[in-house]
Amino acid sequence: MIDYHLHGNFCGHARGALEEYVSSARAKGFREIGFSAHLPKVIDPDPYHAMLEDDLPRYVDLVHSLQRRHEDDIVIRLGIEADYFPGYEEETERLLAAYPFDYVLGSVHFLDDWHFTSRLGLPRYETEDPAEVFPRYYELLGRMIRTGLFDIAAHADAITREYFRPRGPLAGEYRKITGLLGSAGMAIEVNTAGLRRGAGSIYPNEEFLRICVEGGVPLTLGSDAHSPEDVGRDYDRAFETLQRLDVQEIATYEARRMRLRPLSDFNVA
Repeated sequence: MIDYHLHGNFCGHARGALEEYVSSARAKGFREIGFSAHLPKVIDPDPYHAMLEDDLPRYVDLVHSLQRRHEDDIVIRLGIEADYFPGYEEETERLLAAYPFDYVLGSVHFLDDWHFTSRLGLPRYETEDPAEVFPRYYELLGRMIRTGLFDIAAHADAITREYFRPRGPLAGEYRKITGLLGSAGMAIEVNTAGLRRGAGSIYPNEEFLRICVEGGVPLTLGSDAHSPEDVGRDYDRAFETLQRLDVQEIATYEARRMRLRPLSDFNVA
């Protein structure tokens, strides 16, 4: 199995040392994992949401140390999850270019001042209008992809909640994103955290994933674990989805180069 979305205690909303995530992955039979701590925010830095810039060298050094320590046991990739903030592309590029990441997850957690994935942001769902929010979210996701700064689109419909859904079909938005991902040479993440964060489905939903698969967009896998026990959580559901969509390959990364490998190499035991 493979899990490219693991966090650890480099931000205030995750817990557990990175070594604990490695131990959990090994115990569950994983062959390859990737750490993807939150890149320091390039606007309004705060240690709860993401590591501070002074912590970034320590994060990189620790992952490299784990790679050496476990080179005979499990493949460990150095990844990062980078928030997209429009207008701050140069600052983001500066941070990403300074370190030898294997892959960069691009994500959208903010619509202007609304941190919609945070607990503090949840009350805003009661006053926001889905007819306005969903087009804004997908427009921002598209802008993120067009920057060329990222390798993988993370939790690509994270704005969704079971009680907050679009009022009309979004297939057109999904096709636009699929086309942009194809033009950028990016993959999209199958992220199981949606099942435990109130979305009611894997991120992105199956209709979105089906359009991506039909459009030839490669897929990666991630649990978005913020604690060691969540490594690979709900992967049985993820593999059921991939089988329904007849996905045969999965995207892996090294030195920001994608390699497609047979899904059977990473099947759930």
